Amino acid sequence: MQQVRRHSGLFIRPAGGILLADLMQKNFTFRLVLIAVGLTLLLRPAAAQQHRATHLGNPATRFAPPLTAPADLRARFADPKLRPDIAAILRQWGWTGNLDDFFGAAATNAITDIRIPVGTRMPFMSSREDGQPVTLRDVLWAGREPIPAYTFEFYSRGRHYRCVTPKPCSNFFLEDLGAPALAVECSTPDSVPIGRPVPVALTVRNTGNDDEPSTRLTLPIPAGATVLRASDAGIVSASEITWNLASLAPKTNRQVQAVFSASEAGVLAFDTTASGQFAAAAKTACSTRIVGIPAILLQTRDLEDPVEVGMTVTYEVKVTNQGTAPGTNIRLACTLPASEDFVSGQGPTAVWAKGQTLTTDPLPALAPKGVATWTFVVRALHAEDAHFVVKLSSDQFAQPIEEEESTHLY
Repeated sequence: MQQVRRHSGLFIRPAGGILLADLMQKNFTFRLVLIAVGLTLLLRPAAAQQHRATHLGNPATRFAPPLTAPADLRARFADPKLRPDIAAILRQWGWTGNLDDFFGAAATNAITDIRIPVGTRMPFMSSREDGQPVTLRDVLWAGREPIPAYTFEFYSRGRHYRCVTPKPCSNFFLEDLGAPALAVECSTPDSVPIGRPVPVALTVRNTGNDDEPSTRLTLPIPAGATVLRASDAGIVSASEITWNLASLAPKTNRQVQAVFSASEAGVLAFDTTASGQFAAAAKTACSTRIVGIPAILLQTRDLEDPVEVGMTVTYEVKVTNQGTAPGTNIRLACTLPASEDFVSGQGPTAVWAKGQTLTTDPLPALAPKGVATWTFVVRALHAEDAHFVVKLSSDQFAQPIEEEESTHLY
């Protein structure tokens, strides 16, 4: 029968252990081979073995006295004499959390009654050997019945843990339940005309393997933008919009939306941060270009009407940009009737005459709400109802804008 190791109130045996005494009882023919194998095993690094726990409560080796109520558990972890031993156990396991988080949770967090089923593999178990704290790794509960235990949960350095303590022996172990991880995305149209709504959609995801209890989304308001509305109870301040979202389970997401407007052309940049109670902050950015729309008003009028033959008449051509974007390379082409002859012209660009056609050099840009005016002086040659025709072209219009003014010559 295999020997049984006793630890911390648990009766433990290495799973699948081979005793050299058993081997030596075999046929002498194999003894030299077995001795050679034994020496080889001694020279190899010791492999971690699973421990089998079959009984609890050995007073000589248990970690601390048994538990009968949740208050006992709080008292164990609050005992200043036990705290160094608890720290040693966690250090041996390689735990990287904060001890203050652990002890604080033991003092205040909810404690739950559970039963550890037969066959449960525990990542480690606190124990004692010669009175000293030791950590047994990979412990299998192989007793006849489930173990009654207390448990509480806590977070430390971004990870979620559960502490489990069997009642009969006060041995404890931690289970790493994982950690939440946040990712956030931002989407908005590539471009929006001035004055139109600018929708911004934010999607936050929990890409980790544990719940994030509380997620906060922060969206600064870009310069030149006005918030029209925010979904999901978004809180709008002078500088930002914030959303406080409820628990976000692993592999799930939440989407919120804000709608802005802008009165000037330019780029609105949206830089968003998602931060959790335990997950590290995640950032994203998107932008939309606010574009203006040129809207040209062409007006033509004669300053004298009617006009006696031999006298001159002045035509005024006014170009107004009523839009929200500059008009560029604005050009005029005017056609005189046969009853009129060109005398002179002036305006923001040079005027040229060729036969009955008058043209202007291009005006490089006309700002929103800007006005450009040209005047053309012509002489009346003979009586008729003369029609002065103006066509305007620019980079923004595929087809010219046309205007006509009628003058009575007598």
